[in-house]
Amino acid sequence: MNKINLEGLDETVFHEKLENGLNVYVLRKKEFNSFSCYFITNFGALDDTFIPIGEKEIHTFPKGVAHFLEHKLFEQESGPSVMDKFSSLGGICNAFTTYKYTTYYVEGVDNLEDNLLFLIDYVQSPYFTDENVKKEQDIINQERLMTLDNPYRTFHMRILSNLFNSYNYGKSIVGEKEDIYNITKEDLYRCYNTFYNPSNMSLIVVSNENEEDIINIVKENQKNKKFDKLNDINIKKVNEEEKVRKKYDIFYDNVTKPEIGYSIKIPISKFNIDKDKAIIYLYIMLLTNFGKISEFNFKLKSDNITDQNIGISVDDYDDYVILNLSCSSSNEEKLIKVIDDKFNNIEISEEKFNLVKKTLISKFVYSFSSVGTIMNYLYNNYYDNKTITSDTFTKYKQLNYEEYNRLIKDTMFNNKSITIMKPLKDKE
Repeated sequence: MNKINLEGLDETVFHEKLENGLNVYVLRKKEFNSFSCYFITNFGALDDTFIPIGEKEIHTFPKGVAHFLEHKLFEQESGPSVMDKFSSLGGICNAFTTYKYTTYYVEGVDNLEDNLLFLIDYVQSPYFTDENVKKEQDIINQERLMTLDNPYRTFHMRILSNLFNSYNYGKSIVGEKEDIYNITKEDLYRCYNTFYNPSNMSLIVVSNENEEDIINIVKENQKNKKFDKLNDINIKKVNEEEKVRKKYDIFYDNVTKPEIGYSIKIPISKFNIDKDKAIIYLYIMLLTNFGKISEFNFKLKSDNITDQNIGISVDDYDDYVILNLSCSSSNEEKLIKVIDDKFNNIEISEEKFNLVKKTLISKFVYSFSSVGTIMNYLYNNYYDNKTITSDTFTKYKQLNYEEYNRLIKDTMFNNKSITIMKPLKDKE
């Protein structure tokens, strides 16, 4: 067992890699009354072409198989349903699939041990039959249709699709109809046995109970379970072109006014500093130049270009960082032009930079004030690094104005993609 001391926070994550390869991370908050447990497999919607465990040839599975597995693990061979069992234990459970991971979780205030053990046991007890797979296909297809009814989800996926050429970001995590109905029981077992091996999984627990006791509980649960030895999973590598796939795209959906997405694709290889620090600097740049308290944002409203704040984000997609700005406007051409002009005149004073830096540090420290926000940080940290790192606070403290200016000066903001979602009535 080792300790990950979270720098600057007086917080410690206990970590142990069990004999079967399962990574267990536990953070204790003695003064809290609730708990949160996340059981994560490194298997997401992007992972559809790989060599299954025990086989020699690479195989391509239907898209959406990771999400399908998430659904099916809630069905047990016997006994009460997963939801009913957790309800009897006082736990609230759910799961979600992303492009990179599938995560199962339970939260509550009592019976941590029982809830934790059942979380592990049901995820490690697959039960797939031809009949229950067929039944699930109709359910997941209905979920697929429901996602199509959400224009803003469609908008987000369209933006990703326009940015990437070979990466499957922007493709449906659920899969298309043909994918869903082509998934078989055998597909699920081959994927499950490969990716749900403990050596490809991690467990994160935040609670008020002793860290060593929790790790020992998990050890005892795992010691008599048998799993095949898993070497590194051979997943097909994809090379992504630097240029955006589509520079300009207009589509129509059920909205009342146009929504504009302005996205910039930057290769991480272009940065001469730590990636995490570069992302923070880029976020500071967007926040101060385009955010809701920026002069630019106020001017957009006073000039009647929009009546809303610009949404901003900086996201990491493998070898690329994506800057996203989004806003509704009936004058999309003017909005795009003023954003273009602003990117040619990025500015921030040292005083404002240091003020924003202090604000970000304060928000980070404050995130450790509740079980939910702590787990959110630990999970996102794991998501980015496949482990939990100790130096986030230090990276915030090391931010400096000179380094920021060098990064902004050296970064090209012209590799952009514009996505516009217009009302259906404008198509007529």
